[in-house]
Amino acid sequence: MRDYRRLRFLCIVALVVALAVVAIPSARSATVSEVLVDKSFHVTLLRTADGTLIFPDATGTTGESVTPVGTYKVTEKQADPSWHWEGKVYAPYLHDKTNGLGVRWIGISLPSYGLHGTNEPFSIGKDVSHGCVRHQNTDVTKAFSMIPIGTPVKIIETPVPQRTESMVTDFLELYDLLTVMEGSH
Repeated sequence: MRDYRRLRFLCIVALVVALAVVAIPSARSATVSEVLVDKSFHVTLLRTADGTLIFPDATGTTGESVTPVGTYKVTEKQADPSWHWEGKVYAPYLHDKTNGLGVRWIGISLPSYGLHGTNEPFSIGKDVSHGCVRHQNTDVTKAFSMIPIGTPVKIIETPVPQRTESMVTDFLELYDLLTVMEGSH
């Protein structure tokens, strides 16, 4: 049991280091050639010529709220979007913190689906969206400038062994902690 905990800790540290190393290279000037969303691991990968950036996400997985598996394309992008939901219009997030799209919207070729920020940052890493792919507002802001219209978006589902699931959860919690700590400087 002790070896398992040590291995799990080392894997989490390795993932954090890999995330930091992968996410650092020229994130501001890189252009994304492909977006890959893995619903099982709750991560979005942005592939560039310089490497891959990885961000945690939240998806929807049941009933009418399922995030659809498939290949799509980015069709639109909007900074500070208004949100139209259940007959109401919410002002951009900076003016209305109840706006569920957060600070950015990246629409895909499946109408009303896309990648966006959130007004519920601690929902990241869970199956809670209405089908879209949610990200931390800081992450989707970084991604927004790097993703051109027409970029392919692949949404996949990878089976996760049960023992790996807790490691993914630990990683997402550590990512949240590092994000909070980074924002406190």
